[in-house]
Amino acid sequence: MLARFLRKKAVGHSLLNIILVLLLILSNSTMVLASDAGVLTEIRSLIKTQYVEPVSNDVLNAPTVEETLKRLGDPHTMYFTPEQYQEFVGSINMSFTGIGIYIEMVPEGVEVLSVISGSPAEEVGLEAGDFITRAAGQSLAGLTSEEAVNLIRGLEGSKVQLRVKQGTVTRDLKVERRAISEPTVTGEILDGHIGYLDLNSFGNDTPEEFEIAAKLLKDQNVDSWIVDLRNNGGGYLSSALELAGYFIGSDIAVRVEDRTSTLSPIEARDPGWKIDERIIFLINENSASASEVLAAAVKDHGKATIVGTTSYGKGSVQSMFPLENGGVLKMTVDHFYSPLGNQIDKVGVSPNVVIQHADSLKAAELMLTDSTKALALARTKDYWEAWGELSGVVANSSQQPSLNYLHYYSSYRQVAQLSEIPLDKKFTLNFSGEIDWQSVNNSSIELINSYTGERTLSTFEPLGTFGVQVIPQVELTPDTTYWLVIHPTVLGASGLSLQEGGLAIAHTISGGEEVGGTSKIQSFKAKERISERNLLTPYDLDYGTAIKDLSER
Repeated sequence: MLARFLRKKAVGHSLLNIILVLLLILSNSTMVLASDAGVLTEIRSLIKTQYVEPVSNDVLNAPTVEETLKRLGDPHTMYFTPEQYQEFVGSINMSFTGIGIYIEMVPEGVEVLSVISGSPAEEVGLEAGDFITRAAGQSLAGLTSEEAVNLIRGLEGSKVQLRVKQGTVTRDLKVERRAISEPTVTGEILDGHIGYLDLNSFGNDTPEEFEIAAKLLKDQNVDSWIVDLRNNGGGYLSSALELAGYFIGSDIAVRVEDRTSTLSPIEARDPGWKIDERIIFLINENSASASEVLAAAVKDHGKATIVGTTSYGKGSVQSMFPLENGGVLKMTVDHFYSPLGNQIDKVGVSPNVVIQHADSLKAAELMLTDSTKALALARTKDYWEAWGELSGVVANSSQQPSLNYLHYYSSYRQVAQLSEIPLDKKFTLNFSGEIDWQSVNNSSIELINSYTGERTLSTFEPLGTFGVQVIPQVELTPDTTYWLVIHPTVLGASGLSLQEGGLAIAHTISGGEEVGGTSKIQSFKAKERISERNLLTPYDLDYGTAIKDLSER
């Protein structure tokens, strides 16, 4: 079916016509003025006969290529010089000539976000967090990312002089530019049982790289999968269709609508085997084009759970039309829809489970882990926010915030609730028996920021044989709810453990607010019988849909 579709698109002209779903990050590339009359005539003809919709005479009569495309008003249709086209193809396949860094523009120049392993940048000692302030003798302050990249990149084998700020030290480095190539697919095992596949683009080699990575993980007996499409701006439609086959077989992967409003289904290519364990796809607002084709396909066919935020919404297909002067016209030729006919353009693919605030990868790990282990992970700082969002706990929520702790410590007894406590607060705990002081530490008694899971280290001073004062080592954060958690690992002098854990809720004063006197001390007994009304189970309505689904698998 795919081959027939490609042949149909080539009818009517002899130019090479590659069907693409273009990278989102290139939609803002610099427009190049092509003043040659022949090129303008070619582009007018292509737009008139091949563009996804009929265009007005105002567009077709524009005096230059630049004005033609401006009047067309399609950010995904643009002209490439031969050099720009090669850069474009390289970006899809994640190959380019440079020094091997990922960057972000900051006021003083360029911040290095990461360094590619084995690259020239790594060889000269560049690291994530470094700042490049000058390149090739020019300041990078105030430049656009494209302008900065043009200074840093260059011909293979040439060298670029960089001024780099590393902490308090400034260094001048000369770095060789070389051909850099990275895989578009990487894989690893998470938590000992989850196959994680990270897709960065849909290039020519992506299907082959996916097959190798997926088979390697499958041979290690993973029981579930996470496919990460976050920040993947797209690439070749053919690659997306090949990857879809690993999840839906030879079923319909996408529906494409051309300029005649004909809606044609396109089937995925069946690779001969499928990933049929539990699967989660991660998407965000920067998942576009080919990413949306794949995500919509697995969603419509019920083969995966989509987690994250709604995708970008670029539901258009572009073709590349080579021109006689060596340039290339990238032009929108079709719109695409999900297998069930759902619109994607300007709408996007919506997730089954929305994760807006936390790391959606952490959330996916929790969803694919059995409930006991998931809860153990949830109580750690790394997974705290993800578990809270999965469970329906929203920071600073006014809806029963005092019960939020039940999502993390459902078997613990709430023993106190304090408000407007000073930022230098000290807490006093009174137990019902003598304490083994060796069991009292920052693991058995924790002071936790309930929003982030961050632990505040404390010191502990004995108060007789039955009490302990908990003294935070730093001031608490204003207008924040803390949980003072007393774990059953606190032992009595005879070696017996507490009957259950206890938990005190404490909300600090607002910033700038003053509380007279020294820190007040709240005393309570940690050894109490748990009330059944304080227990939260996966069958309660407010437990959180995603966690409930997890527990019922």
